Amino acid sequence: MLSSEHTRRDAELRAIRRRQPYAIDVDGLRIWVAEDVFPPDLGYSPRRLAAVLGRYTPRRALDMGCGSGYLALVLSKNGAREVWAVDKHPPAIACTRANVARNPPLRVRAVESDLFSSIDPSTTFDLIVFNQPFYPSTAPRGVFGMRRDGGRAIIERFLIQARGFVARDSVILMPFSQMAGAENDPGAIAARLGYTSRIVRRDDDGPHAHVIHEIRARGRAS
Repeated sequence: MLSSEHTRRDAELRAIRRRQPYAIDVDGLRIWVAEDVFPPDLGYSPRRLAAVLGRYTPRRALDMGCGSGYLALVLSKNGAREVWAVDKHPPAIACTRANVARNPPLRVRAVESDLFSSIDPSTTFDLIVFNQPFYPSTAPRGVFGMRRDGGRAIIERFLIQARGFVARDSVILMPFSQMAGAENDPGAIAARLGYTSRIVRRDDDGPHAHVIHEIRARGRAS
């Protein structure tokens, strides 16, 4: 059952969507946030994921559900040789491409795709970051891709498909907040699907813990 806290969260999201488009500077990047595109200055996850990305040195990296392209640009800025940004929402891909142009010499390959559907199955990534829509939404049509199920269906679909695009030492990073409900925890879902998972960052803000999971495929051959 969705709580009054979720209702308040929806109201905040709708307020942010009403003020789009706008531009911000974040982590030395100039980011344009187009209408109906998930922004990097929203919520707990984007900036914390960006901080955690600095611990890894991938050659080929993927920002799944890229929104504005912020995390893809962080990966490129951190030195990843090849960065992909994927989203099924055409305005997000257009926004990402615009932000790549605003931040030379960073390079990102933006691909419109429903998860991995438009990616060659022979492609593997050393690191995948997915800031998935995990908050339950009370809005009939959802806000910024969030739905009443708290993202459980897309988390499961993503993790099932991702196994074909990772190598033995690859890392998947996914955030979670206890506010979203244990049934939407990607760490638990990953374990059920045969992955290993550990928490690489935890922040206790008020009554809810916010974590970032590092997920790896067991026994995946490179």
